[in-house]
Amino acid sequence: MARGRNNNRASHGEGGGAIHVANMAINKENDYKQGPKGMQVRANMTAELLTAGGDIENFLMEADPDNAESFLLAQRNRLKAIAEGNAKQMDEIENFVQAVKDVRSDIQRQNQGSAATGENGEEAAAGADEAPDYERSIQDAIEKVRESKESNPNHASIEDHEMVLSLREKLGEKVKKRSRNDDDDDLEIVNNVGSDDVHVLKCPITGMFFEDPVRSKVCGHTYDRKGLNQLFSMRKTKCPIPGCSNNGLSLSQVEVDDEMKLKVRRHKTREEAAKKKKDLDETMDDDDEQGGGYTVLE
Repeated sequence: MARGRNNNRASHGEGGGAIHVANMAINKENDYKQGPKGMQVRANMTAELLTAGGDIENFLMEADPDNAESFLLAQRNRLKAIAEGNAKQMDEIENFVQAVKDVRSDIQRQNQGSAATGENGEEAAAGADEAPDYERSIQDAIEKVRESKESNPNHASIEDHEMVLSLREKLGEKVKKRSRNDDDDDLEIVNNVGSDDVHVLKCPITGMFFEDPVRSKVCGHTYDRKGLNQLFSMRKTKCPIPGCSNNGLSLSQVEVDDEMKLKVRRHKTREEAAKKKKDLDETMDDDDEQGGGYTVLE
């Protein structure tokens, strides 16, 4: 009987350790996503430079009309491939995390069953002689998650992933977003806002340049965290963007908008460079006025 108790404790100890490791993996989901998210931010900003009808396209069409179209097409297709790759990585990360959650639930149920048998748990003692293959369990769980997604008619394909559609919008393409709740509800979107439009760099709540921008995962709008907190302090939860139907805005609904951070930083860098150039030009003009004349000695 003593041997049975020891094996039972070992089984619980091993399960507890597995649950701890599972929790660590689940809590690192955002860390896992930083790689593809960072790559997507750079791809989106490059796409804005190559947008249809933009300055680069116009310049290339004038400078090299014979090759510009094929060059732009190749670069845009490359950016779309990068976005699809990022979307696949995000999908695989989500599959992995969900699989770990499922395996953790299985372990917890097994532990509860073993605890219910107490010292008479002969089956638990016998099962403790063979260590569980958690790696195989996770691989099997990942396959089940994939199959479940593929069988779901509302599951979006990689081509309809948010990352891919967002990049296509920035290239100036017309895209259709399918509603998650209604298959017949299609929204046509086209990127009509220039990358240098100052208004998009300011919080719709405070009217100031973004300092800590966060983006709603539901409606896609961006706000400064301070502005959002001001909104919540007034007990308002409706998205402040006119026409937006998101009435359940909350902190749990938003994520850091790294792309907007880079846009604001780039804009401010350009402003500083322009100011320095202006100051330098004014200084040179003053020098010309003060010492630009010549004195002729006879």
